[in-house]
Amino acid sequence: MELHYDITKQDYIDFNLNYFVNNAMIQRSILMTRIATAVLVVVGGTVLMYWVKGLSVLSVAVYLALAALCFFGTPWYMKRKVVKNTERILRNANNKQLCGPKTLTLREDEFELSGENEDTVYQYEAVQRTATDAGHYYIFVDEFSAVIVPFSAFEDETQKKAFYERITAHIQDEALKC
Repeated sequence: MELHYDITKQDYIDFNLNYFVNNAMIQRSILMTRIATAVLVVVGGTVLMYWVKGLSVLSVAVYLALAALCFFGTPWYMKRKVVKNTERILRNANNKQLCGPKTLTLREDEFELSGENEDTVYQYEAVQRTATDAGHYYIFVDEFSAVIVPFSAFEDETQKKAFYERITAHIQDEALKC
């Protein structure tokens, strides 16, 4: 099976957002940041107002509102940073080959991704897990790297299903398949 498709900047942004949203360690880190920031604002603000003799119901209410803003705004801010950092990485001259036309060739024991300044062969056993979103398959070949395959690369649902079955055939744990 041979697939020809283009990887766009949005495909890379979608991959990074998918990883951001679905990685348990990242989500745990964001939760800890949300809690720590909110606690720091409330406790720090209250202590500050106490020291300057300005502690009142209004000042506590202001710090509680600021803490709520920090708690609920952190995920939005972090998601925005993921998009901005991905765009910055793609603007780097060394990363120009990430986007553009790609050819993914599935062979008997391996698959090959080729494109501008890229020609990589992977054994099917190298596939650690797969993920999906509304428009892509992500074929993880290590913890942080994945081959992005947009659904537009497939002629029909039959070809899409055949691709999925072939690429996930060596993944034993069903939980690691999208």
